[in-house]
Amino acid sequence: MGKVAMLSVLTLLFVLGIVGYSLNRRTNDAVQNYAGYYDGIVAKNIASSAVEIYILKLKDNPTLLGTFTIPAIMNGEATVDISQKVSGNNDTLLMSSVGTYNGTEDTVKNELYAVHGQIPPIYGAVGLSAGKSATIKISGNALTSGQDVNLNGSLASPPHTVAGIAINLTNPSNDISISATASVTGNGTINPDTERVASLPDYTAFADEMIRLAKVYTGQTFSTSSPSLGSDTSPQISYITGNSTMTGTFSGSGILIVNGNLNMSGQFTFHGLIIAYGNTNISIQTTGQSTLYGAMIIAGDNTSYSQSGNSTIQYSSQALDEAANQVIGKYLIADWWE
Repeated sequence: MGKVAMLSVLTLLFVLGIVGYSLNRRTNDAVQNYAGYYDGIVAKNIASSAVEIYILKLKDNPTLLGTFTIPAIMNGEATVDISQKVSGNNDTLLMSSVGTYNGTEDTVKNELYAVHGQIPPIYGAVGLSAGKSATIKISGNALTSGQDVNLNGSLASPPHTVAGIAINLTNPSNDISISATASVTGNGTINPDTERVASLPDYTAFADEMIRLAKVYTGQTFSTSSPSLGSDTSPQISYITGNSTMTGTFSGSGILIVNGNLNMSGQFTFHGLIIAYGNTNISIQTTGQSTLYGAMIIAGDNTSYSQSGNSTIQYSSQALDEAANQVIGKYLIADWWE
């Protein structure tokens, strides 16, 4: 009987040992699988980060080609290879990025295309490109000026002047009545005066191209507590879908595109180019002490621009040049493979 009991105990211990070994092995396998999965994820993130780094480097040097190494990134390293898709044509580039972490590699490949956007010619501090009608109302102490100024408001040197407001009206159909009205009351000033021009560039096409580079916002009220839409030291391309209001002490710099109406009030300040556009009725209202140094474009079938209070819209080639730097030499990702 004692031998049978001993044998049973030994058998049980043997079985438990096998179970324990199996559990321990599975645990080790699970740990190794998790570690391998984690290393793979980090390697992929390293490769993706390297892509973003070299897209920025391409902005500074659009002809940057070859193989480059980032020896220390996220506790790993990356190797990036950039080549032309078609020999002699740097409009389209191929980029391969290999991220390595703890001996694990992951590769990201993408195709990049160059953005050739250039700010179209500006003919006025405010430009209205309308299919049917354009209405302008200036009142209070508001100023719309085509005299070129620097970002600090001082006159630029050498001096350059555009129209205070430039209007272009196109008649897509003979039965559409074309009208353009402007009224100035109080101490409101348009300097130089409103000018009718035979044609204006296709600002809508330019806006559509810039959207691909833009930081996107939905239509809303931007105020003192809102993040700025860029700064003079770090301008940005911003795109707002829907009607928007800028109020309080709020600022921005670069290129601002609004697909809808725009209301600027309070002490809103912007340096650069503002484009408000849409299919039908597009309106911009500028009140309070809001200030724009650069230029403003309003494009649509029926456009209206009203300015009142102590607001100032002043042409600034310096602000427009700074905004243009956000476009020149940029590459966008056309395809991405992992």
